[in-house]
Amino acid sequence: MKQPLINWQELQRLNRPPMAPPQQKEEGNMWDRAADMYKQMAAMEKSYTVGFLDAFETRPTDTVLDVGCGPGRISVPMAQRAKSVTSVDSAQRMLNHCIQNAKDAGVTNLTPRLLDWETAELGRDLEQHDIVIASRSVGLQNLRKLSSFARRIAVIMAWANAPSIPNILHDIFVGCSEEEERRGPFPMDRRVGYNVTYNMVYDMGYDPNVRILTDGFTRDFSCREEAYAEMVSLGTVAPGKMDVYRANLDRFLTQNSDGSVTFRRETRSFVMWWETDQSKVYGL
Repeated sequence: MKQPLINWQELQRLNRPPMAPPQQKEEGNMWDRAADMYKQMAAMEKSYTVGFLDAFETRPTDTVLDVGCGPGRISVPMAQRAKSVTSVDSAQRMLNHCIQNAKDAGVTNLTPRLLDWETAELGRDLEQHDIVIASRSVGLQNLRKLSSFARRIAVIMAWANAPSIPNILHDIFVGCSEEEERRGPFPMDRRVGYNVTYNMVYDMGYDPNVRILTDGFTRDFSCREEAYAEMVSLGTVAPGKMDVYRANLDRFLTQNSDGSVTFRRETRSFVMWWETDQSKVYGL
């Protein structure tokens, strides 16, 4: 195959920092520390996730590999559609949540694997699976490697030039602590969004499919006080800043006729998938 005219991977690096810088790895697994938060967010995203899984074909005979599975947001519903799912993550606490969520859903065909995807080798650590999925995970860093593990199709999911979880949490906790102010919102640049990813896959010789879908997070609470008490665990609120936090959260709470309230924050994500069977790829 001819070399691409544009180095899309270099463009991608402009907008995507490494998943875990070396200094953070030395200080401990950052994903273990964030596991409880991601578990809560995954639960609130459940009703939106279904639409992304409906975008591509899953056969009852398919084996699925979920790279960077987190608390099982993708793994658990995929296990209800496929023959089996292998859920890979480098954080034990993430896997613990994934295992518990699978148990709560009555799923018995899910196999958790504590493994660093960046060092994983095909044939040594993992075998090929029919479908390989990377949703907002380390699997997005090397799409050629991801494709090599997929017997039938590779699938990726990420934000579509729209607020991510860090941005959404920033909206809720802005002005609530020095920590939040230092972190700030994650920058978005439409010039280096999923358009770059699409072209990377295309230049690898595949024909990618892409869909942009409404994504979001929602949860019902019996009253506003319950919402304030439950959602506060997702961030940091300094002493004397509780009123700021409540005012921020109120922007996303809707009062229902029965006195309950609903939290809803919508965004957009993309799902992209491509056939990896080399015999079906033209021009190679």
